[in-house]
Amino acid sequence: MSVAARFSRAVTAPVKHHVYLSRSQDVATNLSIEHYLFQKSHPESTVLFLYVNRPCIVLGRNQNPWLEVNHSLAKHDKIKVIRRRSGGGTVFHDLGNVNFSVICPPPAFHRDKYAEMVVQAIRKFSLRARVNERHDIVLDPGELLLDMHDHPDPEDTHRTAYAFGDGTLVPRKVSGSAYKLSRLRALHHGTCLFNSPNIAGISEYLRSPARPFLKARGVESVRSPITNISSGHQSESPSSTIQSLQRQIIEAFIHKYNLDIQSLYPLSETTSAAVGLSEHDQCTSGVIDDTLLEIPDIAAGREELESPEYLYNQTPQFILSTHACEEDDRPRPPLPEWFPPSAHIYLKVKSGLITSTRISTSSSSSTQQQHFDSKLRGRKIAEITSFDDVLGGKTTFGVGRRWGSEEEGGEEEDEVRRVSAWLDLMLGKS
Repeated sequence: MSVAARFSRAVTAPVKHHVYLSRSQDVATNLSIEHYLFQKSHPESTVLFLYVNRPCIVLGRNQNPWLEVNHSLAKHDKIKVIRRRSGGGTVFHDLGNVNFSVICPPPAFHRDKYAEMVVQAIRKFSLRARVNERHDIVLDPGELLLDMHDHPDPEDTHRTAYAFGDGTLVPRKVSGSAYKLSRLRALHHGTCLFNSPNIAGISEYLRSPARPFLKARGVESVRSPITNISSGHQSESPSSTIQSLQRQIIEAFIHKYNLDIQSLYPLSETTSAAVGLSEHDQCTSGVIDDTLLEIPDIAAGREELESPEYLYNQTPQFILSTHACEEDDRPRPPLPEWFPPSAHIYLKVKSGLITSTRISTSSSSSTQQQHFDSKLRGRKIAEITSFDDVLGGKTTFGVGRRWGSEEEGGEEEDEVRRVSAWLDLMLGKS
């Protein structure tokens, strides 16, 4: 029997505990395996699932990709953008980040429970780790407090012996979580920034140029200073590898549920363990990979997550406008020098579909505005390659050129191209 067939059978069995480590580094595959575990695992079981993804950006279920992501930068660096099925904010995954997922019966769930478990694992590398009031895991940055040389109770995962909070010492986030609850199951999954090589640039990927001009329904991410767990290592800590953190999380799960480690698949050798499963009365465990795409539900789930429709057309309604309007009266930052000084742009978008527009330039008439509206209304943003193509510009736009010259088609055509270029910049087409 194949590993996929055994996995499909084992997940639904009335076994209390499951531990799975994925060898796949594809975000859509791992999120689909996770969703399969959420839907199919026995309602009385508790499941630990660990995985690492290639660089990607993962949005929460109710978020706006144009508000959360710098699409032009992600596209340039070939960073995949995907929407998950749980709530919460946008996160960046790469090969220096461990993702953990715990699925359990709803009565056994509370938001700190598994964050506390993961802190116990992280403290094998840094005693600065704790769970904060937002249920995130942070590292306290200050010096060891003189009156706390004896570390607080090791079971107290909400306090450390290090100073923070004086205005200059700000705890730095290493793990954020998201949740999904149904009648039968509760899911808590989170990130663990261990030794991400992209740590300095993550904020750039998650900083959309459209943010000052875009007013969205749905959930916005909460920005926090971040760091790697490896930045807080003690000299006596284990070797600085992703696999060592995975091993410590597995051991924390084993300790929490008093499992017999001898009954587990040889997960402790996380770098070399072959794909396979071990099934026991107490716990089913194993190493899995992309071969689970042989399971139709997992393959279909991956296909859905990969689709532009799921990423963009799930987006709650939003307004994009260059100037303050009734729906969004915030002051705006200065527009680019090349933007036509008398132009105004207003788009209303629902489920990725443009439902209303008001676009004007210095020479606009009601006829021209109606022309723009007829070109854009009913169009899906994801299907637009360039707004210049849609609005009727004839030549390629280049920021910094001289505008309004007769040989380039005249002032009006230049203004339309500049309006189009701004829309391309805001909505990730450039």
